Formats: sequence, C-alpha cells, structure tokens
Amino acid sequence: MTPPGGPLDGGAVARVRRGYCDTAAGQVHYRTCGEGAPLVLLHWAPASGRMYEHLMPFFAARGYRALALDIYGYGRSDKRDAGWSIADYAVNLGEAMRALDAWPAAVVGGHLSAAIATELAIAAPAGISKLILDGSPAWTPEQRAAAFKGFAGLSPAITAEGHHKTYAWEMIERSLAQWDDRFRVTESTLPTVYAYLCDFLETGLQPKKALGAYGMIARLALLAVPVLALTADTEPLRPTHATVVATLRDAREHVFPGAHPLLDPARAQEYVEVIERFLKGR
Repeated sequence: MTPPGGPLDGGAVARVRRGYCDTAAGQVHYRTCGEGAPLVLLHWAPASGRMYEHLMPFFAARGYRALALDIYGYGRSDKRDAGWSIADYAVNLGEAMRALDAWPAAVVGGHLSAAIATELAIAAPAGISKLILDGSPAWTPEQRAAAFKGFAGLSPAITAEGHHKTYAWEMIERSLAQWDDRFRVTESTLPTVYAYLCDFLETGLQPKKALGAYGMIARLALLAVPVLALTADTEPLRPTHATVVATLRDAREHVFPGAHPLLDPARAQEYVEVIERFLKGR
C-alpha cells in the first residue's frame, strides 16, 4: 500500500526488499528500495529500520537507493554487542555500508544513531558524503537526566509485584509518548504499538549503555562533512539543538513545526523534501 501522500507519478511504487550483509561481528539486517545514489537511514532506539519503511518509496521516487539498516544489536541484526561503545557501532556501520556498496553515502541518523553516524563521519569522513543528524543526544547531564526521567523504575528484572510482565509494553508506550507528545494508546494506534514492541523484543530487553558514556558535544566539533541538523518543536532532543548548531563547523538546520514528521505518514513528503533539498545543495 502506498503511504498517505505517496509517490504517485503514474508508475509503480518501488518495493521495499529485505536482506542481510556480513560484517566482522556478524550479520546486519537491512531494507532497500530504489536505485541511484545511496542514502543510509539509521533508526532511533528502541526501534529498527522498519521505522523508515513508509518513507523509502518516496526517496526511491527521487532517484535514491534508500537503505534502512537495523543497527548491529537491534532489530533483526546479530546481537553480540555486549560492552560495545559508540565507536564500535560506528566501525560495524562502516563495514555494513561497504558490504552493501554504499560507500560513500549520505547518512541520516537520529538519537542513538546520530551519535553512531557522527563517530563514523569523524573516523572515516570519506565514507559519508553528507550527514543528517535528526535529533542529536548532545546533552548536558541535566538534559540527559530529564530525557530519561519518564523511564524511571522500568526494569525487566523479575519482581514479586510482577512489573516484569509489562516492562516491554511500558517501554514502548513511554517511548512513543516521548517521541510524540500527542501519542495515546487507542484502537487506531495499537498496530503502531505492536510494531515497535516487535522491534524491541527482537532487540532484547537488556538496556544498552553505549550512549550514556558518549560525549557527543566534544565530538561534533571534529566533524568535517556537510551536516544538516534536524529537530521538531516537541521532539525530546529539541533542547540540544542550539548546542548542536553552534558547535558544528559546516551545518544547516531545520526545525519541523509541532511533532516530528518521521512519526506521521501523512507528513512523509515534508520530511523527504527537507532532506532532499540539503542533499541537492538547495
């Protein structure tokens, strides 16, 4: 089914296909759609590349080969990532991009994946032609504490009270409500909850600690590739946006009105057009 406002140009909509590529640590799952210049799409956490599936035909219609990877350790990718740092995830991302003949490529990363994409762009700038940071965890300790405050008390540990029985559901419901302050669980949004719940269950329930140890503000100053910094009025990382823009040496910025359009299929074209303008140098 074509997403609302989809690429209706009189021809067939490009299909999203799935596959795996090999890296030194194991297999990485990916979705691909279209042909042309590679555009790597990296999901937020706890999600998977499925997050971009409704957008990929739009990019394909504009002449891009859209690749939505499940970051190693997430979704359907292998998960031998215990103790990994952001730099380790970046190394793996570079291996996956090379394996998929997407080197160099434009890269979109948001939240956790914004940090991973940043680290790869610092370590191997030749591999990233342009970088889109869509919500950057360049937070102060106080901002980080505020961002995670809504998840206090959640744990998969078995307790006599039985909180472990609802841990996964609570994690996804709170994540979606944090990403979009209008979100409520209703009959119409249940499919969305279950889709993200599947992503989370495939990833595994144990929290990953790499992002908490990453100091992104200092790393941003080392970027030497063109950057587009994105955020939205009610996006949870909106408070870090000014710091990101002030720290980057070569950056453009865009603030979406209201909630983030990535989460709203009806605003797919708005999201794609902002990114395409940057990629085309407009």
